[in-house]
Amino acid sequence: MVRQPVRFVLLLGAIVATTVSTARAEDCARPTGPKTRTITITECVPEQYKAKRTAYKVECKQEEYEAVRTVLVPEVQERVVTHRVHKPVMKTETRKVCKTVTECVEKTVMQKSWQNVQETCVKKQLVRLGHWECKEECVPDCCARLRNCFHRCCDSCDHSNCGRLPETRTVSRRCWVFCPEYKDCPTTVCKRVCVETPVKMKVPVCKQVWSEVQVQVCHQYQEEKRVEKVTVCVPKQEKYKAVRTVRVCVPYETEVTCTRMVQRTREVQVADGAGCGAGCGDGCGRRCCGLFDRLCGRGGCCR
Repeated sequence: MVRQPVRFVLLLGAIVATTVSTARAEDCARPTGPKTRTITITECVPEQYKAKRTAYKVECKQEEYEAVRTVLVPEVQERVVTHRVHKPVMKTETRKVCKTVTECVEKTVMQKSWQNVQETCVKKQLVRLGHWECKEECVPDCCARLRNCFHRCCDSCDHSNCGRLPETRTVSRRCWVFCPEYKDCPTTVCKRVCVETPVKMKVPVCKQVWSEVQVQVCHQYQEEKRVEKVTVCVPKQEKYKAVRTVRVCVPYETEVTCTRMVQRTREVQVADGAGCGAGCGDGCGRRCCGLFDRLCGRGGCCR
């Protein structure tokens, strides 16, 4: 369905192209001489030139600077020293001494004594734990079942009462029923009871008493002060010259080649628009051999 319109359009385009190429060949076959004219064109042309630039490079150089260091300088200094000399010296000193003194103090003390006391209490006594009861139970009778299996009934009798024995029998059995019974019995009990009685008695008490006592003390050492000379290392700051390596940026000039665009004017010979496929001489700007003009049958350019 879609291919038929496409084929029709392609066939129509081929016929139109053949007609146009034939008409152009006929028009361009006319002997017309080429006409030229001179025009001026301004265009940008690359131009190379040399320029000087300032660049920087890193160089290492040594420089001197003042540094400070700590130096230990020995110095002789005097100091007072306390010495202990072994010399026995007797002195009388007053000291506080603690003594323990025992005193009798009357105090009331609770004295404990044990007594026997009779008490009446009620105790539970077991009368009986339970009793026996008789219960009737239905038990299957195996003999009756076996007899009923081999029993044959006559045709004239009723099947319900035809000499068949009941298959269960009633049996009386004794079973124990647990129901304990108690009774209250008053009982006299003898208990030991602790009784506290207040009693006055004298109790020895220890007390600490402080007193001052004169004591002879022997000092074996005696302190003496002396002046001694000692050599001590004192830290001091000292300046000195040192050398270090420093990285320095040094400027220098270099010559480089650069490219720039320059406008230049030149004259060019071009063909004039009087031939086939060019514009009209009247300056209308239309083409004489256009496809639309050929199909519409226009002979001239500016109609």
